[in-house]
Amino acid sequence: MPEQSLSSGGLHVRWQKPDGPEVRVRLEGELDGLSVPVLNQALDRLFDAGCTDLRLDLGALTFVDSSGLGALVGAWRRCQSLGGVATATQTSDLVKELMDVTGISRFLLAG
Repeated sequence: MPEQSLSSGGLHVRWQKPDGPEVRVRLEGELDGLSVPVLNQALDRLFDAGCTDLRLDLGALTFVDSSGLGALVGAWRRCQSLGGVATATQTSDLVKELMDVTGISRFLLAG
């Protein structure tokens, strides 16, 4: 399947064209107030395509601020409202620590 992507503000979002409700979304770079709109745009496309189960690969994120964490929580909430799930995978130590401190890891981290 061809890869699709969007980039802006230091963030690159990549995914394979979904053929069902589950999709893996890889985030690379910085997830902050400047780049949150590109993540939201990518997620809107996926939700419009019928995706309800997101696997968010965060291993290539180099920076996340509070607005970035808010966007991840927003993605989780939207999946929940559609009867699906959002799970963060491959988190860097920095991102995992932020998620642990804020309590987001309790519902967003896999395993």
